[in-house]
Amino acid sequence: MNTVGSKDVLTLEEASQLFQVSTKTFLKLLREEDIPARKVGREWRFSRSALLTWIESGNSRAYASVEAENNAYFDQVAPVYDELRKGCYGNALRDILISRFTPPAGSEVADIGTGTGYLAKGLAKYAGKINAIDSSAAMLEVAASDFLKMGLTNIEPLAGDAHDLPLEDASQDMVFANLVLHHLSEPTLSIAEMFRVLKPGGRCIITDVKQHNHQWVKQEKFDLWMGFELDELNAWFKEAGFIESEANDLGCICRTSNNAGMTVEIPMFLAIGTKP
Repeated sequence: MNTVGSKDVLTLEEASQLFQVSTKTFLKLLREEDIPARKVGREWRFSRSALLTWIESGNSRAYASVEAENNAYFDQVAPVYDELRKGCYGNALRDILISRFTPPAGSEVADIGTGTGYLAKGLAKYAGKINAIDSSAAMLEVAASDFLKMGLTNIEPLAGDAHDLPLEDASQDMVFANLVLHHLSEPTLSIAEMFRVLKPGGRCIITDVKQHNHQWVKQEKFDLWMGFELDELNAWFKEAGFIESEANDLGCICRTSNNAGMTVEIPMFLAIGTKP
């Protein structure tokens, strides 16, 4: 029997395996990148040699190292990230989230991809404990310094990967993830992890950008995904096991600029789900 390593004509599943990503991620790449492919009827077919040539030509990013590049980018911008963030959405986003999803007194809450603690600082006024998780050491260092200056002793900065959260099963009352998914190689794994760490009845609240066509964010902002479709988010939440899940417009925009000085405003979405 042929294996992926020896076959030249690959199915979608086999091509995804070659790239070491899920089929959903590979389909997303197929829509956004110039990946060599052809359709036979309703099925995709890929030439293994053409895919390897495409990778080696430099047209693709080294997906195995892309999250390391992400961390390097955020380590670099950590000292000025708060100023950058203010230009994106100010305090409006935090106000919207906390007014709609106020943590109960004494609750334990996770802030995934906390960055410099923008959302965690607001949540700490209500929750008993905040687990502020990020994969960038420099971001966490800035966040921890701010927490200390503000006297926020109920926030614990934690180094961790959104795909493998450093939290116990069924330990969190609420999980927030703001503008994190589009930086992740496998968003579905992260959503499954959020489900795992939530207590029964706990809620997951995700905010991110809707699908857009600004290709430069991939090179200049190290975004892995050019936003998401709402139907896609709804499907991922249901697959993870969430009930009462929905994804809708947030009523807030993310403003960002490229190196050429062009500023764009990208609409954001809110996706929520409850663990049964």
